[in-house]
Amino acid sequence: MENAHILSQIVNENEREVFKSMRTDMAGAKALLNDEQFAQFMRAATINQTILNDASFRRMNSMNQVVSSTKIVGRVLQSGYKAAGVTQDNLTPATIGFGKAELNATKLKALTSILDDDKEDNIEREAFEQTLLTMMGEAVGIDLEAVAVYGDTTKTGLFGTMDGWLKTSTRHISSFNGTTIIEKFDEMIAQMPAAYRQANLMKDLVFYAPFEVIEEYRNFLIDRETGLGDSSLLNAEELKYKGIPVKYAPVLDAADGRTSCGYTPIILAVPEFLWYGVYKDLSVEPKRIVENEETEYYYRMRCDASLQWNDAVVVGELSKTP
Repeated sequence: MENAHILSQIVNENEREVFKSMRTDMAGAKALLNDEQFAQFMRAATINQTILNDASFRRMNSMNQVVSSTKIVGRVLQSGYKAAGVTQDNLTPATIGFGKAELNATKLKALTSILDDDKEDNIEREAFEQTLLTMMGEAVGIDLEAVAVYGDTTKTGLFGTMDGWLKTSTRHISSFNGTTIIEKFDEMIAQMPAAYRQANLMKDLVFYAPFEVIEEYRNFLIDRETGLGDSSLLNAEELKYKGIPVKYAPVLDAADGRTSCGYTPIILAVPEFLWYGVYKDLSVEPKRIVENEETEYYYRMRCDASLQWNDAVVVGELSKTP
């Protein structure tokens, strides 16, 4: 059933057709993105965000959801004999460690607007839907990744809405012993708990770094008189250190994020242990501003970020922010 309130806010026929395809929240007078539109919005929100695109996503069916996994801790094999010729009948059970990402959705909102003339002159139905979902999705994705990284409920504003990955990690290096980027990489790798190295997860690790770290490492490679140095000078191919990808993450350049956490971060993690979730519905509510001949669009989503294993993400705190 169409919601008369929603459609009454829309004057452009192409736009009306798009909103007709959305599901309707009769109680809240909001248009809810259908499954295809939800997927398009989230694809736009994540595709250009380095960390968010690699992280694990869950479309939540409830406001509070737990994503669990297990691992065996320590050795499991034991001697089969307790004495010469006497079978061992008192085995020590293997310890099973439980990891869980607790997602407790919190509300985030956004606002944008489009002038009637722009819609009427330039936006056909398909293009309007592209504008409504993709362009806003891209903008939302930038902020969603930032709050997933820098979120800290002791802060105020956007970053105070949830505890993000930096805050949740229990492995921080606040003072590096080495001065070169190579030494810092090595210190971060050494901080990764032995259990994850022994579980053959080293091959899944990724360094997420800000621009200055990427430049420092690339310049280090350029200074080496090798084919790799020449390649680093001439090409922008993916960087690796000891087989671990070193990826540029623009979110780690964010000045407001660095100010919020107090340092410039670099992250070493298994991406699948980084979780974020969106509670089932994304809504768009139009509001007519008649005197300005424009329509405002209010976006509403409920989401959260968490870690599967809090000690499996190593955070390097580089230069401190005063």
